[in-house]
Amino acid sequence: MPVQLTTALRVVGTSLFALAVLGGILAAYVTGYQFIHTEKHYLSFGLYGAILGLHLLIQSLFAFLEHRRMRRAGQALKLPSPRRGSVALCIAAYQEDPDYLRKCLRSAQRISFPDLKVVMVVDGNRQEDAYMLDIFHEVLGGTEQAGFFVWRSNFHEAGEGETEASLQEGMDRVRDVVRASTFSCIMQKWGGKREVMYTAFKALGDSVDYIQVCDSDTVLDPACTIEMLRVLEEDPQVGGVGGDVQILNKYDSWISFLSSVRYW
Repeated sequence: MPVQLTTALRVVGTSLFALAVLGGILAAYVTGYQFIHTEKHYLSFGLYGAILGLHLLIQSLFAFLEHRRMRRAGQALKLPSPRRGSVALCIAAYQEDPDYLRKCLRSAQRISFPDLKVVMVVDGNRQEDAYMLDIFHEVLGGTEQAGFFVWRSNFHEAGEGETEASLQEGMDRVRDVVRASTFSCIMQKWGGKREVMYTAFKALGDSVDYIQVCDSDTVLDPACTIEMLRVLEEDPQVGGVGGDVQILNKYDSWISFLSSVRYW
């Protein structure tokens, strides 16, 4: 069956299923039908609850099947083709817990992908943000491959005392540091997470084929880059890949455990 026809059938099937679920939920609200209820309706189980339960069951089933498929025993860990695309890992950092930041950078250091470029952009350039640059030096610095730059501005807002000439000089300096260094850290004027990611993307430009992103409290699996790149290079119709996100402290409390179940 042609790929386009298969895709069209999946889209139609998914849309019809979504409409059926929506219709069932609306019917549950309109009719107020209940399968089980206690006196004064302190506890009841109706059509709406049945639909939600069925949805949870189906979602869990497909999640289980997908996890089992991903973790097949004996699956070779290899790149999909001799021609390997270049990848940059961009880490967004903002007032991060020092222990989490160290774990994040050490996990980035252990990623099993040759010539991976790591760019950490810190959302803040004040004295109280300097400890993140110190941790960068501690974990990834100390070599000629590491570079950093403390910028008074960002790409959309000039810092105090910046002139048009110095602002352009800062932009050029950010690009030079990011492109010339295997490990780089840019501290810039606060602007929010979007501004941090913009700086990384703008500085990298077309110097790499793929960009991988994560927050500074993320611990990365050594095989994550290879596995995601495999999907991108095997299927030209795929434009982006998300990782299997899990919670680090899932057994610390009931809230964290339930959050980890929701993520899964």
